[in-house]
Amino acid sequence: MYIEKIMKNASCCDLPGSASGCSDREGSLPGRCAALAFPYVPMQNKNPKRYDQRQALQQGTLFPGLDLPFHRELRSRFPAANSALSELMALDFAIKELGLYLDTHANDQEVLELYWSYIRMAKEGREKYEAMYGPLKKTTITEGGYRWLDDPWPWEKGGND
Repeated sequence: MYIEKIMKNASCCDLPGSASGCSDREGSLPGRCAALAFPYVPMQNKNPKRYDQRQALQQGTLFPGLDLPFHRELRSRFPAANSALSELMALDFAIKELGLYLDTHANDQEVLELYWSYIRMAKEGREKYEAMYGPLKKTTITEGGYRWLDDPWPWEKGGND
């Protein structure tokens, strides 16, 4: 009943196959009809080229064939300003992904060891980063107040160097 009401009211709109004059296999463009898009996902070849671990974390994918053109353009226009921060973000991503894997594979000792080694590396990296550039979170509190609010701010003291 509800769908029938929607369909009756839909006749007012410029839908394919209705007032636009386009067939069911076409969509409407300003002033004309055009074929509808049919997306597809190609199968990956056997033994595809792979990024090394570090580059895969930076790219967000293990396989270069899955790089999206607009991501490459963004990276060329806006390169990572702080590689130390990028490394921490990559470690945090890997820790989260390994944690999700361990939710269903709790007995995988190799991954569990890797998980804890990444946690240690992230902790050490975060301590070094905060010593050089200041706190990463507002919850990083120092004795007597927030170090977050101390001058100079990272961009005022060359935080991107």
